[in-house]
Amino acid sequence: MRIAILTSVFRPEFGVARVIASQLSYLVKAGAAVDLYACELSREMIPDGVSAVRVPTHLKGLRTALLHGRYDVVIAHTDPFFKFLADTDLGCAKIGYEHGFPPVELCLPEEREWRMKELTGRLEDIYPKLSQVVTISEYARSYIRWPAAKVIYNGADHYSGLTRQDDAAADADSPVTLLAVTRFRKEEWLYKGLDDLCRLKDDLKDRVRIRIAGAGDELSREMLLSKGIEVIGVVSSREEMARLYGECDALVSFSQWETFNLPLAEAGFARRPAFTLNLCVHPEVTPFVFDTYEALRDYLLKSTRLSLRSDGEKMHAYVSERFRWEQNVRALLDVIGSVVPESSAKKPTFVKSLVWRFWEARESMRQNVYKKWVKRP
Repeated sequence: MRIAILTSVFRPEFGVARVIASQLSYLVKAGAAVDLYACELSREMIPDGVSAVRVPTHLKGLRTALLHGRYDVVIAHTDPFFKFLADTDLGCAKIGYEHGFPPVELCLPEEREWRMKELTGRLEDIYPKLSQVVTISEYARSYIRWPAAKVIYNGADHYSGLTRQDDAAADADSPVTLLAVTRFRKEEWLYKGLDDLCRLKDDLKDRVRIRIAGAGDELSREMLLSKGIEVIGVVSSREEMARLYGECDALVSFSQWETFNLPLAEAGFARRPAFTLNLCVHPEVTPFVFDTYEALRDYLLKSTRLSLRSDGEKMHAYVSERFRWEQNVRALLDVIGSVVPESSAKKPTFVKSLVWRFWEARESMRQNVYKKWVKRP
């Protein structure tokens, strides 16, 4: 089975990239030959056994590379590849892996018109031309308004075995540490609910220590720091991210819109509870949802580090049944099998355009140099 995966940004601060990185590893283990095409690449995220090529943003030459790659299926995870996939004859199955995009009312005013056009275009010009649409939650399927989409939950067990479990009883009187894993940019401040995060610190004061990990701009960083929130920034290392989960007592999210909210489930695998509002997908991902900000705040007011450990065990049991990468990739392979008959599986060919062969060789050389550098004594 030969699979091509297309995405715009493959960097650790983006949840979609973390999803793809985990899928790549499991697909390779399942015996698939997988190539990744991305406009922006973070080489340390590319699993062994995966060929990765940086794609120019104008996508020139991409169709040629995909045709000569003789893929059985091409999977697009983000724009601009959805439209490219719908409009391009590749002689193979085409899957749109839809992660969703924020509703227009949560976007900046200057973005709302094109966001609405984007949604309309998906329904009229893109989804009907694909072999199958996959999405990541029941909420996401209803949100994109495509009932035929296949729901495949994300896995979240990629930090399992890396998280250190400290002894909450040894320091039970210390402030509760809350972790927020989210981007904090001006254009996303509203829908990520960062006003409520600042409000929580104002209300609970020294009872809690709040830390935020993710990408953001300098103005937003200064605003968070002024409220007493510790800003960690982008975390590239799996080990560092696992350490942050292990050092917190709970994860908190005030996001107004998500189609999965991966950090909620990641926290569960670290045996930490994830607290959030009863909005969008959240009731599918965590049992700790609250109808109002005040209800969430009051629950934290009466919580201790020890009681949060008990909540963490409940959270772990919840996510362990639902959000494992082995389950995710098995379901994805089932979808691929439904649109790619076994008899039509193609053999690889080594005939590619000279330009794309050069790009692939260059990326392979960069990956090898990078891996040798990080493994040096």
